[in-house]
Amino acid sequence: MLAEYKNILVPVDGSGQSEDSFKKAVAIAKRNNAALHLIYVKDTRNVPLSPEYESRLTEAYKDMEYEFLDEMMTFATNEGIEIKKSVTNGNPMTLIAEAFPKEYNIDLIVIGATGKGAITRAFVGSVSNYVVRHAPCDVLVVRT
Repeated sequence: MLAEYKNILVPVDGSGQSEDSFKKAVAIAKRNNAALHLIYVKDTRNVPLSPEYESRLTEAYKDMEYEFLDEMMTFATNEGIEIKKSVTNGNPMTLIAEAFPKEYNIDLIVIGATGKGAITRAFVGSVSNYVVRHAPCDVLVVRT
């Protein structure tokens, strides 16, 4: 018998690939009557900023980020999906694969195969690759 998913995590980064994975996650959540956890992690692994500069940069991107996330929240709500949003700074690999699944009792992660971080991926590795190898739950990698 196939398990029913109850808590689905979908990390997004503003890329077309993450939008595709989000829409697939919404469809899966709808079929399973599951809650959707939308997360946006500002990757701070390779950004050694002074606290003063970091706060200015955060403010500059804040409106754009929340607009993107708010559109996704509206889309999911219009589809009848219970959705929660989290925005945080840190290492997306460990947060997506380890911290968030534990904190929210996630049983499925829906993630895009690639995102915005092509340069970072070349130096520190693919987030989706790390998630597949380290997540304690099922992982669906969405390709376009």
